[in-house]
Amino acid sequence: MNNYLISKLTLAISRRTFLHRSAVIAGGALLAGPGFAAQQNCRPTESEIIGPYYRFGAPFRARLAGPDEPGDRLVLTGTVFSSDCHTPLPKALIEVWQANHAGFYDTNKPGNFTETTTFHLRGMLYTNEKGQYEIETIVPGRYPIPPNLPGLEKYAGLTRPAHIHMRFMESLHVPVTTQLYFKGDPFIANDPWAGHKPSLAIDLKQDGKLRRGVFDVVLARAL
Repeated sequence: MNNYLISKLTLAISRRTFLHRSAVIAGGALLAGPGFAAQQNCRPTESEIIGPYYRFGAPFRARLAGPDEPGDRLVLTGTVFSSDCHTPLPKALIEVWQANHAGFYDTNKPGNFTETTTFHLRGMLYTNEKGQYEIETIVPGRYPIPPNLPGLEKYAGLTRPAHIHMRFMESLHVPVTTQLYFKGDPFIANDPWAGHKPSLAIDLKQDGKLRRGVFDVVLARAL
């Protein structure tokens, strides 16, 4: 067999091998179905500014609002996942703080992280063995950004949409501080933070006297 025929035969075999492998890969993707597509779209939860009303040292509790707290009762649940959006993270630490139904926090000293307070509508908790959490609270109120806040002066007077501040931490993952919003809030569109991060807004469903929402979180693996 001359060199020309050998080259033609080699080329034909290589082409058949390439087409076969391509079909196997494509078939695998099709068989994987929606789960495969979801895996491809897996992203860590977006971060947000910590805000001026953070307080250090909140107590461990999952019930932030007592029975006499004014406002619509809210039960917030979710699962904290690793970067593959599939592996749950047990014992992840969650820190939560928010305004009351009228839009006021438990301190009137923005930026003073060590002021002693009663830690009203603030708390910390761990995820369970399945990476799940549940928080009992109220739907927070909206509020205008006060004047003269360092770094936020240009937003003074802007009404912020209702939101809950949350921080998620786990020893092998990158911590994330974020803010949770609620779909349908008319102040989201013009908010300089919420308006650009639709993934942080969740639906709320009415369940008797309660409103319920689900917020799953994905943490990036630390290097």
